[in-house]
Amino acid sequence: MKNNTQSGSGNARTDQAMANLVERGVAFHHTLGRTVATAYLRENAVPADVICRVFSSAQARRPARPARRRWR
Repeated sequence: MKNNTQSGSGNARTDQAMANLVERGVAFHHTLGRTVATAYLRENAVPADVICRVFSSAQARRPARPARRRWR
């Protein structure tokens, strides 16, 4: 197992990439349906337990993090 500690956050890059994939999968679910969304997530190696949680009831999902505001 590779230990990625260069950034200090460990899996930050992987977690952000996974979050982006899941968000796109949710968008596909809303526009194209569950079958297409599930296929997309599987093709992009999203774990099956994550896919099940994402498409389960809204109560089982974690709330999305609010977007970070950029102050000028």
